[in-house]
Amino acid sequence: MRIDILHHDLEPTEKALRELLDEKGIGGKLVDVRDVRLNDFSMTDLVLNRVYASVGNRDYASITRTLELLKELEEGGIPCLNSYETSVFDYNKWDSYNVMKSEGISTPETMFVNSKNGLDDFCKTVLFEFPVIVKRNTGGRGKDISKVDSYLQLIQDLEAKFNLADRERYEGGFVVQEFIRSNRNHDCRIGIVNGEFAFSFKRSLISLRDGDEPWLASVSMGSDFGFYEVSQDEINLALRASRSIGAKFNEIDMMFEKEGPCIIEHNPTPQYILSDLEEQKRIKTFVDTTTAYLLEGDKKLYDKTKTPVDK
Repeated sequence: MRIDILHHDLEPTEKALRELLDEKGIGGKLVDVRDVRLNDFSMTDLVLNRVYASVGNRDYASITRTLELLKELEEGGIPCLNSYETSVFDYNKWDSYNVMKSEGISTPETMFVNSKNGLDDFCKTVLFEFPVIVKRNTGGRGKDISKVDSYLQLIQDLEAKFNLADRERYEGGFVVQEFIRSNRNHDCRIGIVNGEFAFSFKRSLISLRDGDEPWLASVSMGSDFGFYEVSQDEINLALRASRSIGAKFNEIDMMFEKEGPCIIEHNPTPQYILSDLEEQKRIKTFVDTTTAYLLEGDKKLYDKTKTPVDK
């Protein structure tokens, strides 16, 4: 059995994944998406896509290259985890919003803008109340995310973001999202492994400005995380959301408002904090389940018509 790991800048998570696979006697190599050809995978049983959405922050062209490669691999009969379809949603918050909305999954109202031309007209079309959240459509780890309190601030914020995008050659556009005012001081991340609930934990909400209410959950930006006992309704919502993007492996970010839980984002390619014991368990579970998934020969996406039920 051979599993190759596709990556961008090599990070500790990918090195740890390769070591764990080697310990199980599973061959393969680490493959940089910037320096690879299709025939490099001629002996591969599975390609593990570890090109993070956050790569789009600094090298947007590699996101496009990753998707092209995943599509070519699958068309050639080589399975990818997660798949080309799931990776499209991983790298595109606007597409992810639309598919969840079409399936009746609770998620913040969202608008997409891909040009700094006509920003004044675009901002006039924003229908939900201020404040709003503005973030890169392709990206992650808190890069270029902001909470905007007025129409004038929104124009200024988007102009600044597009100017930075031009300098960084980022071409993915931006999303403007309805602000979810949480009725708790934390969010929840729910892990889905091979289509089933695997774990959950909470992350404290933080603010990016002095005196502002806490609203953002991001360990890379300072959130603490801890144990969270998830409800069956929350599990079912996470399973529905994962199925909507065809993800066998996913980590769902969920917020809580008075109307109930809602899905903020998908993370089919999560980063693991290897200094944390619980994270070490999660990465080992991921490797164990991935190898079992491959041995069973179950390389199909979810049946999206299947609805999770209470256990």
